[in-house]
Amino acid sequence: MGRRISRGAAIVGIAGIVAVAAAVAFAVPAVAHNFYVSSTPGINETLTTLPDQFVVTTNDNLLELGGTGGGFFMEVTGPDGLYYGDGCVTVSGPSVSTPAALGPAGDYTLTWQVVSTDGHTVSDTIPFRWQPAAGAESTTKGSPTVPTCGAGALNSPPPAPVSADNTSTDILWIGGAVVAIALAALATVLLIRPRRKAEEPEPDDESGTDA
Repeated sequence: MGRRISRGAAIVGIAGIVAVAAAVAFAVPAVAHNFYVSSTPGINETLTTLPDQFVVTTNDNLLELGGTGGGFFMEVTGPDGLYYGDGCVTVSGPSVSTPAALGPAGDYTLTWQVVSTDGHTVSDTIPFRWQPAAGAESTTKGSPTVPTCGAGALNSPPPAPVSADNTSTDILWIGGAVVAIALAALATVLLIRPRRKAEEPEPDDESGTDA
């Protein structure tokens, strides 16, 4: 009786481990980093007209706390090595934007950083080309230093960009959960598998008579 209770308790415990591991596996995507979905300008796009805003859109709402824009930035550098724009950013749901400003025609880079729903920052760069029609070039002057937004000085020289495709950590979490489920399932099978009964000894032949 005691052995049956022990096996039953072990099975219940293993089932609990399976349930927890499965919950972790399904919960990981919910806390994964935001990732790039689209932007204006697009990656390697050639702009011939200046949009009102430069925009980067991710897959989920961004973590904007206090309305200060802390942790967010968008910086545009031109072919002359100067910065363009006022350094101000606006966070709206899954998107971050800044007023568009460009200088001479040529190759530009938009560097951006956002704060994911899990609190981690995600950053990357978007190369694009500015090729306006003749006589339509912007007269915006570039700055040799990183622009700041008013007195807030929200921006600082950006760190080395981190790829927006942050999947390695998620893969490790999911892989660990899958391994835990597999081990728990194997242990459950071993516990509930019927045990073969030991062979019973043959009864003594008592039917004979003494000589």
